[in-house]
Amino acid sequence: MWYGVLGGKELLHRTFRNLEQRVHLECDGRRIPLPSLQGIVVLNIPSYGGGSNFWGGTKEDDVFYAPAFDDKILEVVAVFGTVQMAASRVINLQHHRIAQCRSVKIIIMGDEGVPVQVDGEAWIQPPGYICIVHKNRTQVLCRNRQLETSMKMLHEKRNPNRCMQVGPLSDEEIQLVAPFAEAVLSLIRSIKITAISHSAVEQELLPIALQVANCIEKLYPGGKIAEGNVTRQILTDLVFAVRHLLQEVSNFLREKGEEIQMGDELEDRLTLSCSHVEKELRKCFENQGWIYFHSDEEPVSQDQKRYYRGLFKLKFRSKQAKSKGTDTSCQGSEGCNNTNTPCEGSGCGTPTEAAGSLCGDPLESSVLTWGTSEVALWLESIQMGEYKDSFISHDIQGPELLHLERRDLKELGVTKVGHIKRLLQAIKDITSHSIGRKLALL
Repeated sequence: MWYGVLGGKELLHRTFRNLEQRVHLECDGRRIPLPSLQGIVVLNIPSYGGGSNFWGGTKEDDVFYAPAFDDKILEVVAVFGTVQMAASRVINLQHHRIAQCRSVKIIIMGDEGVPVQVDGEAWIQPPGYICIVHKNRTQVLCRNRQLETSMKMLHEKRNPNRCMQVGPLSDEEIQLVAPFAEAVLSLIRSIKITAISHSAVEQELLPIALQVANCIEKLYPGGKIAEGNVTRQILTDLVFAVRHLLQEVSNFLREKGEEIQMGDELEDRLTLSCSHVEKELRKCFENQGWIYFHSDEEPVSQDQKRYYRGLFKLKFRSKQAKSKGTDTSCQGSEGCNNTNTPCEGSGCGTPTEAAGSLCGDPLESSVLTWGTSEVALWLESIQMGEYKDSFISHDIQGPELLHLERRDLKELGVTKVGHIKRLLQAIKDITSHSIGRKLALL
């Protein structure tokens, strides 16, 4: 009640109107001319007066940077009256922005003091000057939406009535989950390889990666996918764990990638693995807290597009572009050279570090890295070599092979019912073999 009475009184009397005549403002040592105002607010976080964004937005524009907790930049805002402060809780006002700077100096002139408030503590400041600079950092609490989602999932799992309504994975989902698990296992192996030579990766990323590996082992016990209604719950736990791992890898590369000097080869391998996992994650969606996979990717919003084109893909593409001018590719299809370059002649399409085993036995590497030559070798190994020319002409590589269906095989010229069933079973077997082998290597 008293706040309402005092606020109404200030609305009518405007005690400190024309404050610009009593104070001078300097930002980074530069004098700032002030409009007619009643107060000056200096912000270090995008929250003021009980949670309102008094700066008026969170994005960068042509004049000001985006406000942040850790940029060591102060935002200076003008207060024109109580109406403006009330309106700022509802809409983002921007006309009252004054400056962004690293040091603020407010000079109080005349014989009378002015009221000053710092973090809820108010007093009358006598004539003089006030200097505000960034001193240190501290831990603060903020909203964690991922934690909220996890807690919501935990609460829903404890509801026995709800768990009875969840069915097992469909045949289509089982085919789509397989390449997703392949991509995640490749990412885990990249993290383990990087952790051997970098202790920071071992301490921060490896424990999370091992938790994800445990989820995959639950989903594929003995190398074959689990059965029953509990599979949906295991898959949901896995997807949320993978999302958390991707976020941690993204933060790690952004904050410590250059500091630990990971090296181009390891960083490229890690970022490429993350990019593959991101692509597979687009095939899943959440419905009432449960994860489902479908063949059509979810519509990607503009914000998601910027995310997917963000750290992982841009880093890999930029370094890949630099290497294009100097690297040479191997010639012929008999084998691969020893340089760390893409193997074009053999159809591997991957650096020779991974292509060395592909050019020999294609079952010894990830199906996701297969080229048309490896697919042809696989067809011969299952006595289906008569279709290899059709597969090569249609550019069927490893990722496409995992998603082939009955109608696709007919378009490739496979018309015999026995051959169709044999190929579909072989694709299912090669997927289970690859996942089981990778789990054994972890």
